[in-house]
Parts: sequence; structure tokens; C-alpha cells
Amino acid sequence: MPHPSITGMASGLSVAQYLNTGGGSSTGSTVIKFLQKSQLSDGLQMAASNAVNLATTDTGKKVLSSAIVLAAAGGLARKWFPNIRLGGTKIYAKI
Repeated sequence: MPHPSITGMASGLSVAQYLNTGGGSSTGSTVIKFLQKSQLSDGLQMAASNAVNLATTDTGKKVLSSAIVLAAAGGLARKWFPNIRLGGTKIYAKI
């Protein structure tokens, strides 16, 4: 089983960040802040609204399409260079 690709994690985190803030937290409220204050209803409502906005707004579509491109690039890199692995703080190739 190959290790998780960095690009896959980056794409997942960019989508998760959008779901948390809704593409920019100008009001300062985020899903995590609602959940920390035990306002579960408000947090889930904001997460659901952000999920809909992810698929329908221009900003959300850009985040989603860039996440798809990042994940695809990581998959192609893993396919084309299967011997490259991440090890500690440097990248090395198996001989």
C-alpha cells in the first residue's frame, strides 16, 4: 500500500478549510468556533451551507477544481515515479 501523497492531503485540507470558513471568514465565525462554543446546530448549519456553496459558487468551484488537479498531479507523480518516497525531512529514491 503506497503512502498517502502530499498533494492528496493538500487537496483534502483545502476543501476542509473551505467547509470550515466558507471561502473567507470575514465575520470571524467558523464551524470550529461554533463547535467549541457548543453551538452544534449553528456549526452544522454553517457546514451544510458551506458544502452547498462549495459546489455552487465561483469561489467554491475554484477550490474544488484546484483540489482535483492537485490530487490528480499527485496520483500521476506516484504512478510515474513509484520509487520516490518521503523519508523524514528529505526525499530519497530506492535503489
